[in-house]
Order: sequence, then structure tokens, then C-alpha cells
Amino acid sequence: MNKILIIGSTPHKKVDNIKWTQPFPNMEKYDSLIIDLTSFPKNYPPTLFNNIGLLKKTARIFIRDNKEIFCIMEKPFKILFKKIPLNYSWIPFPQKLTVNPMLLGRTINLTDERFSEYIENVEKWDNELGWKNTANCSFDHIAINKSQKPIAATITIDKRGKIHFLPKTTKINHSKAIKLLIGLATREEPEEYPWLDSIEIPELNQIENSWNISITPKKYRNLFSIDDKKITKAVQTILEDLGILTIQSIEFDLTGLKGNIVVKIASTKGKVEAQNTKINQLAKFIENQRKNEKIIIIANTYKDLPINNRTNKDHIDLSMKIFLETNNAILLTTLSLYHLWKKVITNQISTQEASSLIQNEIGEIEI
Repeated sequence: MNKILIIGSTPHKKVDNIKWTQPFPNMEKYDSLIIDLTSFPKNYPPTLFNNIGLLKKTARIFIRDNKEIFCIMEKPFKILFKKIPLNYSWIPFPQKLTVNPMLLGRTINLTDERFSEYIENVEKWDNELGWKNTANCSFDHIAINKSQKPIAATITIDKRGKIHFLPKTTKINHSKAIKLLIGLATREEPEEYPWLDSIEIPELNQIENSWNISITPKKYRNLFSIDDKKITKAVQTILEDLGILTIQSIEFDLTGLKGNIVVKIASTKGKVEAQNTKINQLAKFIENQRKNEKIIIIANTYKDLPINNRTNKDHIDLSMKIFLETNNAILLTTLSLYHLWKKVITNQISTQEASSLIQNEIGEIEI
């Protein structure tokens, strides 16, 4: 049983709770922390600074031990002569995090599906987040606003522990919001498709000798994972093998290091068609972009089917195909990208030919 401690919120059954003004217990025995900054005291009770010190130490131990912290945000509470807001001073590298109070915003675009149920209950938000690049730390967006700025995000340190910063819910009461976070803290990662491990990957020795890289089959099979994050990483790896270097920007997006290339990634249970909400969002992005960028859509179509069952199917409807052709955009299914990659590493075509195909064609590319 995942042992959870909630700091600063109303008590819940089956989890422990402590108020900000009470002496903090030994927190190392817990598997997850839920920190409610909306209840952070604005006065200076005698125990507060000692508790913040204990929480700062605990946060570092949680990171070391690969545990999670869920933080419901509040506007920064600044005190005289201190640059770092007191209510955020417990996090590792607090000087790297920026929490900018904003007028209530309403535009919310989810970028991490794990938090979909929680973010669905946030109608308004009042903070934008920023993070200064730090060695061995990643800053991944959970949700962004109209300006593409994060309003919820995850900090991961040393590829281990995570701190999730989330806005307050406005559609449900606080007690229900905490219940959702308890569910997130106790929920295991979704189980992978049973057929994933059977996907053919050329011999490791052949790949390592040809490409001078160290890989594992799972790294490439994740192109068809149930987890969109793993798909994004697999796409990035394969594009790198094909000579297209990218960096990860907004969740599920990749931006080319050289040239105006933006890679958009989507999963769908069927073909690519405008009726799909995610595809419709991508179409609007393509239509509204003004930077003369080359848009590459990588679509994991028929995502629940084993890859052998995806052949001989239509992967894009006619209207979307015409739309892509007239907007300097291309579509590759994850299946076509996988086939193209296999052709390159088995020396059927060159890296340059594959890279040129992706960067110069328009419309659907079928491999």
C-alpha cells in the first residue's frame, strides 16, 4: 500500500494529514507527498520555518529515492529581504523556479495525459511557471496556456524523483481535488500492450556496428507504446538515427535543431481525420503557423492494434490528406516511420535519402 502524507489540507481516509502549523513528523517513511500551498499560513507561527527546513530535506530524500511530490500551487508568498518566495523555498534549486502571478486565465491545453482528469477540473488558473535550465534536471509541461507557457509542470531531478506543480481546481471542491491526487499517487503506470515485445528489431550487433550507438530493443518498440511520452522519445531517437536532430519542447512536440522543422505527435484509435479532437488541434496549428515551418505529423494510428494488423488500412482521410499537401506538411504513421528506419539500418536506403524524403515531401508518406 502506497503510504501518503498530505500537508496542509483537510483530512482524508486511509492517508495521513498534517497542518502547516503542527510539528512535522519523520516524512521519509512515506511513499508520496501531497503539498497544499493554498493553506500555507501568511503569519509566522513558531513551527513554520522549522517545518520548511524539514520539508526541504525530505524533498531531497524523495528525489533520491525516486518518489513523487504533488504540489497544489498558490501565488508566491514573498517576505522582506528574501528573493525566494517562502511557500516555494522547500524545493531543490528554488532559485531556478519562477512562479508568475497572472490575471485569471482560461485557456488550458493538456500536454501530459496522466493528469487529464485533474486538469479537466481546472477552469481558471492564476500562475505561469518558468524554470532555468539546470544540469541533471528536466522541466516537463503538464498543461500550457494560449501563450504556450506552462501553467502546470513536472520537475524531474537526476531522472529519479519528481515534483508536480498543479493549479487549484475550480470545478470541484478541494476535498475532491485531493482525492484525485491520491488516485494519481497510488496508480501504477498503464500496462503495456502484450504484443509490444514481439515487434521485430534488427540484431543489436548490426545496429551498434553500423551506427556506433548502444541501444535496446525496447527503446525502438516504444514507438508503439501505450504511453505517449515513450512514443515521443522513440520518435526523437529514430529521427536522430535518420539524421534529423531535434529537441523536446512542449510535451509531445519536437523542434528541429537545424532548419524550421516542427514534429507533432498524436495517437488515435483509427485513422487521421478532422473529427478527432487531437487531429483537429494539429490542423489548426498548421493553419495558423506563420513561420514557414515544415510541419511533420507522426501519427500512431490504430494504436490498440498489433502492427501487423495495421497494414492494408487507410491511415488518413482524403480531406486531411489534401489539407496537408496544401500546407507544406507531411504525415508519417509510426508504422511507416518504423519501416523507413528498418530500411536505413539494414542498408536498403541511405540515411541521407531517408532524411531528404522526410524533409522535402508533402502529404502522406507511406513506407
